[in-house]
Amino acid sequence: MIIQIAAFVVGLILLIKGSDKFVESASRVAKGFGVSEFLIALVLASIATTLPEVTVSALAAFEGRSDMALGNAVGSALANIALILGICSFIMPLNVDKVAWRNSTFMVFVTAYAWLLMRDGVISRLDGASLIMIYFGFLYYLYKKHMILEEPPEGGGNPKREILIMLASGLIVVLGARLVVDSAVSLARTFGVSEVVIALTLVSIGTSLPEFANALTATLKKIPNISVGNIIGANILDILMVIGVASLIRPIKVDTGIFQTTMPLTLLVMFVLTISLRLNNRVGRKTSITLLALYAYFLYTQM
Repeated sequence: MIIQIAAFVVGLILLIKGSDKFVESASRVAKGFGVSEFLIALVLASIATTLPEVTVSALAAFEGRSDMALGNAVGSALANIALILGICSFIMPLNVDKVAWRNSTFMVFVTAYAWLLMRDGVISRLDGASLIMIYFGFLYYLYKKHMILEEPPEGGGNPKREILIMLASGLIVVLGARLVVDSAVSLARTFGVSEVVIALTLVSIGTSLPEFANALTATLKKIPNISVGNIIGANILDILMVIGVASLIRPIKVDTGIFQTTMPLTLLVMFVLTISLRLNNRVGRKTSITLLALYAYFLYTQM
């Protein structure tokens, strides 16, 4: 018990310190390359912070625990928006770039596609390959549309160096999250909580800690584009790459509760976010309360 508490405290310190450096570096990368903070967060930041989900789901699939792999990916996507953005936008309304709603709409469509793949109760290797191909197509589209970079603007610093700092601080955040979630999961298993419930709650929230730490830090530093961009990018990765990689390793048997309850609720919170962004390019406190209420309902259904 003492060791678990110590691991939790150390992990929390790494999360706080790493997130602070991560957000500052992401902002400098955007300025150095002359692109928006939202797009940097959508791609680079989300890749760094989604490493825990990829790792946990891939290992779970390799060990034959497909319910853990899928539950972690879907639960993380739900927690990212309903819990993390819900909290951040309650603290402070988040005003973002106009491109945010388009990427949020894409997130809704790929999640709906993944849900359709679950109809037969299995996500096959072919299904997983299609999800991964969609993600690489998405990256190519962003590159052609937004990421053709020119010379860094005067005084923009060294963006390549800042990318390395951002990735290194991202790994520190991931390590901190790993320490926190391992101690929490160990306690849950001690009390006999089922694997599916652990995946949908403790593990999914735990592996979303990097996104939470970074989104909260960016919110407090008044850089909302990084908060929202990181969450949308992380969710796109959760659905396309986390599920895709896990199902390539081993076909995933879909839990009925995930198909009938968690996925529809995840789509609903994504839709709420997209409508809010489409109407006024912001996530306000009314949206925040709606998202948090939906997540409270989700937790209630898991009891």
